[in-house]
Amino acid sequence: MILHGDCLDRLKELGDNSVDACVTDPPYGLKFMGKKWDYEVPSTDIWTEVLRVLKPGGHLLSFGGTRTYHRMVVAIEDAGFEIRDQIQWIYATGFPKSHDVSKGIDKMHGAEREVIGSRKLTGKARVLKGNNFDGDYDGKELTTEYIETAPATPDAIKWQGWGTSLKPSNEPICLARKPLSEKTVALNVLKWGTGAINIDASRIGTEKRHNPSANHNGIYG
Repeated sequence: MILHGDCLDRLKELGDNSVDACVTDPPYGLKFMGKKWDYEVPSTDIWTEVLRVLKPGGHLLSFGGTRTYHRMVVAIEDAGFEIRDQIQWIYATGFPKSHDVSKGIDKMHGAEREVIGSRKLTGKARVLKGNNFDGDYDGKELTTEYIETAPATPDAIKWQGWGTSLKPSNEPICLARKPLSEKTVALNVLKWGTGAINIDASRIGTEKRHNPSANHNGIYG
């Protein structure tokens, strides 16, 4: 069943201790494309309501941004959850938004940089819906030409290669758990069916070897 609407409103329709787990990708508080819904991470009030509907021992998995993850986790902990661990979503498709310090210095001095080469960057276009990426590709290849230039001033030479931010390549995921109602995990699992995670079901199998070179960008699929 899919319940559509504001999560705080719809969560109130669910009974206490009625949900096995919560897996969510909430706003990161990064002001994505200037949208108000992404101005803040979810408040403690939201996580308190999630805690209420979860069965004792029920797990919460919540994605977060690298710069605001700490605010989200503190709110989750303040709501009454136990912080159990952190999982990483690692990817290679992030687009760097770093400021080139060397180019900035030359621009400040009004110096023109010599073009020393160029290379083409090719990738698949993301589908944009409602000012948000839906995570799918439309199959089209986009090619951008990257122009390489040489620093023109002594200060720019000194700061060549320096930038202001890393390429986005991971998003941390908080693994939290609602406190147990029973004295032991075994008793809690038998009563509620929650309190543990299925480790064996999530292991990487050994029956098939992964070949990194056969995948896009030489990474594991």
